Amino acid sequence: MDQLRRRVPFKLAAEDNEDQNTILDESEQEELVQRLREENAKLNRRFLLVTQAIVSLSALLHLIYLFSPTEEPLLLFFPSPAGTQTPSKPLPRPFTLLSLAVHVNMLFLVNSGTTTATSLLQLRFGDLQFGLHPLSYSTSYALALVAPTVCLFLGRSWLTMIWWSITLGIVFAVQSVQDSITSGNESISALDALKYNAPGA
Repeated sequence: MDQLRRRVPFKLAAEDNEDQNTILDESEQEELVQRLREENAKLNRRFLLVTQAIVSLSALLHLIYLFSPTEEPLLLFFPSPAGTQTPSKPLPRPFTLLSLAVHVNMLFLVNSGTTTATSLLQLRFGDLQFGLHPLSYSTSYALALVAPTVCLFLGRSWLTMIWWSITLGIVFAVQSVQDSITSGNESISALDALKYNAPGA
């Protein structure tokens, strides 16, 4: 009688699949890790390509502004009402050169594909040898903050603040992409370390 009253709970096929542990042999594990590694590398290449395009476009805009500085850099896109012009920021060309230097540094970091300060250029003078290294992110942030800080203290318009803050955004974007790539590579390495021996699988 007890056997007739016993309820058999209904299980979905998905629940059955979750309860079953799939054991992969060594070659299947290697294929899985290799496939994930290739997908990660493809995604990293896309990230780097988009980042290079963004940094290059921003550098081009700053280069154009270097040769023809205006009262408000973004007036071309956001015309301001008459009478609201503010005096131009002092030393626009030196600050533009500073921004361009940060952009070039970001391009070096993107093209190197690593977050470590690898040597970019080797200079040799006789027996002396010097290595040119990319600037760290903290130094890049500090340099990118110079122009927006000056604008803030001089009370410039929000359009000018946006223009001079673009370099900050570029540094943040490059650092985010580099961190994402590093995290993905570490995840693949951790997964590779978890491979197990499955005799008879």
